[in-house]
Amino acid sequence: MSKIKLIATDMDGTFLKEDGSYDRERLRRLLPKLKEKGILFTVASGRAVIALEKVFAGFEHDLAFVAENGSFVLHDHQVLFEAKMGQEFYLKLLTILDGLPDLKGYLLSGRRGAYALETAPDDYIDFVKDYYENVQRVPSLADVYDDIFKITVNFSPETIYEREAWLNQHLDGAVAMTTGFQSLDLVLDHVDKSTGLAAMCQKLGISPDQVLAFGDNMNDYQMLEFAGQAIATANARSEVKEIADQVIGHCNDQVVMSYLERLVE
Repeated sequence: MSKIKLIATDMDGTFLKEDGSYDRERLRRLLPKLKEKGILFTVASGRAVIALEKVFAGFEHDLAFVAENGSFVLHDHQVLFEAKMGQEFYLKLLTILDGLPDLKGYLLSGRRGAYALETAPDDYIDFVKDYYENVQRVPSLADVYDDIFKITVNFSPETIYEREAWLNQHLDGAVAMTTGFQSLDLVLDHVDKSTGLAAMCQKLGISPDQVLAFGDNMNDYQMLEFAGQAIATANARSEVKEIADQVIGHCNDQVVMSYLERLVE
């Protein structure tokens, strides 16, 4: 294994506890030690970058973001990669979603905010506000003027994998990936977390075998394949565990933080 120069970790189900929290004081102590060893800490998430910046407020200068499932990469206030959806394209995808049963709601995720229809159920809006910032209700999603990177959509937990499979058979130009027990993200079909991570590594002169990655769900799969060393949490999907080099404990025990503390000490 080459010397690690970049650590990429998923958020929900991996770095964060199930309640969405993490120990800020432990991270505050950890980041300078990683930097001292020449390791860049990278948050790789399906969330928008403005939501990630809020979660890691105060630490933005000491880490990088691979946001929107690889569609937007930010490092040291510089955009290193972006893959935007055209309006005609995402409106076509929304038409397909509107025809599916047990649809709970959907949201456009953009650079400056997230956008749902005025008719979106209140419980769906309450749900997405835990993961997105500046959530706005609009009369028509055709009137949104922002860089859109992704559509996130909720179905029932019982049908989420069935919907993922169906969409991936019928979508043209986009791919669906589960990001939670009831959520799917739709991104451009040439984009995933590994795409954004690879673009950043190329710009920074880091090779895949110098990358250590943590994940738990199918939107982490390609990132874990890309990394020289892949680690899954105990609560990860079985498909993710199968490709991991190592399976560690449950995200509620903050096992990623513990692993990194051992790494630097």
